[in-house]
Amino acid sequence: MTIASEPGAAAARPSLAREALKSSLFYLLCTGLLSVYGTEVCPFIESLAPGQLVSILAVALSLGFALRWLLIGRLRLQEAARPGEVDLGRPWHYLRVDFCSWIAIGLLVTIWNTLNYAFPPGSGLKVVLACATLGMFTSTSLALDVERDLVRRLSADAGINVFKRGRFLSISTKFLGFIALCVGLIAVVLLLLIYKDFQFVIERYASGEHFEFIWIVQEIVFVFATLLAGTLIVMRKYSRNLQLMFDLQLGALGSVQQGNYNASVPVVSNDEFSLIAERTNEMIAGLKERERIKTIFGKYVNSTVASQILGQAGGADLGGREVEVAILFTDLRNFTPLSERCTPHEVVEILNQYFSLVVEEIHRCGGEVDKFIGDAAMAVFGLGGGTNPCQDALDAARAIRRILEVINRELAARQLPAVDNGIGLHYGQVIAGNVGSPERLEYTVIGDAVNIAARLEQVTRTLPSPLALSAEVYIRITEEARAGLSHLGEHALKGKAAPLVVYGLAPVK
Repeated sequence: MTIASEPGAAAARPSLAREALKSSLFYLLCTGLLSVYGTEVCPFIESLAPGQLVSILAVALSLGFALRWLLIGRLRLQEAARPGEVDLGRPWHYLRVDFCSWIAIGLLVTIWNTLNYAFPPGSGLKVVLACATLGMFTSTSLALDVERDLVRRLSADAGINVFKRGRFLSISTKFLGFIALCVGLIAVVLLLLIYKDFQFVIERYASGEHFEFIWIVQEIVFVFATLLAGTLIVMRKYSRNLQLMFDLQLGALGSVQQGNYNASVPVVSNDEFSLIAERTNEMIAGLKERERIKTIFGKYVNSTVASQILGQAGGADLGGREVEVAILFTDLRNFTPLSERCTPHEVVEILNQYFSLVVEEIHRCGGEVDKFIGDAAMAVFGLGGGTNPCQDALDAARAIRRILEVINRELAARQLPAVDNGIGLHYGQVIAGNVGSPERLEYTVIGDAVNIAARLEQVTRTLPSPLALSAEVYIRITEEARAGLSHLGEHALKGKAAPLVVYGLAPVK
């Protein structure tokens, strides 16, 4: 499938600015949390003046932030070097960069305090653990933002043909891993805090130094609340991204349901969503191809028949069904003199123009064109239902007569001879179905009613009316339609033993 192209520099700048603003706010928030933790909540960390602690944390976080943007910049340069490729693993690259930056921040603070203030290893471990905890939530949150932007861009654009997939990870595996990481981290952090705090309490108690139990409670409650808030924020963003992917797929399926086979589901992840998107796009492509075949097929057989054949589970079979229909035969007259005056290309052009108008009127009146035979055409009314196929056939016949006026005006403008046509209408029972062989089929209607309609068209050559219809048609049309017709007597038809009562257009008074 075709997926989104890389946006231009103008489109990338707003996204880059939003990302910089979000990450800056996260780092400022974490600076505040670490400062509150070090000065108010955890009095067991060796005493530093609040200004000193905030300064140390600010410098370390600034260095970590600079390191982050240096690494992010390298990622962006690599992406810019591959303008035709989208890396679906981009959010996880950003996550690793963010998390490593936070570990570096914790190590910087620990090393500085150890060298300058003789912090014991236990205090350094608390700082590293606090930075790792905050880093896990902030880096995951920012990575999910990157993923959401990626999903939106891929769903909005349509240009890139190549994309890097990376390792497949199921949704259940990612969700289970995230839950296990959160629960495990909360458990490990709280256990280590409790261990270190009670160890410190025992040491204070043994040395007779002052301490208060509320200090331990405050630290544990603060850390637990921070962990829980971070978990809820990340879970909300994760579920929001899942909902966005669901909405994209449901939106594409809704478009297909409405007949839009140009819709597609972008592949935006390396999990079950990508598999569903690929299968959905394959299904859409299949439906589009089926509709294309149906459209092309409908140009060779009528659209009703095309739908019936394509809808058969076992394909088209020989045989058919009995049905009562109205048959219309029409044939051009005086076409030979016209052909002698035109080139073969011009003859085909005139025929196509004429038949295009004929087919349009037949379809407008609810009929289906069965076949073309040279400059003649056969149409059927009543195959797809309809309240009065005989009236529909008569309306089509009158419209075809009016078409001649348009064609002859154009022929006259080109100084070519005029043409005429004859039309025969009959109503009766036929077999509608496939004839031929299993290798070569043709869908048509067969029966004596077809032969009579063809003979009625031929008899118009000797009648004062270019339109001839049988009594079977006449008795089924409206009173208003009969008023424009007249009885033309009984006429012998070729191949028929008994003469047939024929009606035609009333003479113009």
